[in-house]
Amino acid sequence: MLSSRTIGWALAALGLGIGALVPVFLIAYPAAGISPAEAQDPAVVLPVIAVNPALVLLPGAVQVAAHATGVVAIVGIWATLGRSSALVSIATVFGIVWLSVDVVLNAITYHVVPALAAANASGSATAQGTFVTAMALVDGARLGAHVAGGLWMVAVAVTAVRTSALPRVVGWVGIPIGAAFAANLFVPPLMNLSFITVPAWLVALGFAVARSQAPAVRFMAVAPLPSEA
Repeated sequence: MLSSRTIGWALAALGLGIGALVPVFLIAYPAAGISPAEAQDPAVVLPVIAVNPALVLLPGAVQVAAHATGVVAIVGIWATLGRSSALVSIATVFGIVWLSVDVVLNAITYHVVPALAAANASGSATAQGTFVTAMALVDGARLGAHVAGGLWMVAVAVTAVRTSALPRVVGWVGIPIGAAFAANLFVPPLMNLSFITVPAWLVALGFAVARSQAPAVRFMAVAPLPSEA
């Protein structure tokens, strides 16, 4: 059984987990010698990761945990707000696709980048080229997943505006944020904006859900025994 508070905290955890990437890229990486402009340069990245693989391992573990928690939140949102809504039901599939793809991509990065860094440090002639190819594929798939995630956000935001089940301001703000998130694929620089706005909106949505009066959700109903019927 999931309460509105549990669903809300799961949404907030997802938002905080995604938001944790901002200090990683803007503070931890530059401190280690990787500037934002060099984050895709294997000649810079791989030697640094070889010395300090935690720069990939710790954020990767946080992202996998946060996105896995987010799946619970998305299903909970559907169960409390959207079981009778075709819009939310369809969007829930997109939301699960978004988070599932991100879990897989973070798991790939978690294992592949440190391995390539170690290989590069050992003198591999192909490690840097493989890194470039792998990161291009990961980034392309991530941007595609953002389309699905943005559509989920827009659908939830529209439902909040239509039904007043949540504060309407959360819905009105969520619509453009979700649209920009979905547009990451077509305008990649928007991802920089989304790194700030999406986590903030998810945390706000989480607090709104946690404070709502939605009933607890029971996903499995136990049928009564014949003698109890």
